[in-house]
Amino acid sequence: MPSTSGTHVGPTSGAGPEADEQFLHDLLAQVERESTPQKVRLMRYWLSLRDGGYPDYRRFDPLDIPDLLGDLAVVEVERPGPRFRFRLYGTRVGDIRGRDLTGLYIGDPGVFPPDLNRLYRQSYVEVLEGGRPVFSVVPYEPHRRVVGNYHRLLLPFTDSRRGLGTCDFILLSFQSVPLGLS
Repeated sequence: MPSTSGTHVGPTSGAGPEADEQFLHDLLAQVERESTPQKVRLMRYWLSLRDGGYPDYRRFDPLDIPDLLGDLAVVEVERPGPRFRFRLYGTRVGDIRGRDLTGLYIGDPGVFPPDLNRLYRQSYVEVLEGGRPVFSVVPYEPHRRVVGNYHRLLLPFTDSRRGLGTCDFILLSFQSVPLGLS
């Protein structure tokens, strides 16, 4: 069975911009090694939007990556809470999940099973508190037989209209990759 791999980080604790840049360099190298060309393109696109901190969500242009949009979901961070609401849910992500989750919250009854609600909420809190992307490869196990992996990349964005410099949106890239292609 493939193991779950991922980059999980906590707050930077004042480690400084050099540590953040090294983290991002290492994360990009991991995505290049372990994931798909689509994930690499998205990670590079996100990096190109940065000006030293979170990229501004208003600079994100779907026309720059139209072929990747079906694998994306935009999650808005609502405060206080935080609560995580799907503002947009890509068509391929919806096909994998069996429905469109636009407008729903992670943790709401019936959105995901309780164990996945907990896991997904934890990953969004991790991005929010750590201020850094999170990447993971998670086995897809229908009836406990691994048939592929889910590649998840969560990328933080700020909203310059709010002017707070906080993580206001998280872009989720979610892709199902059959065994042998991961």
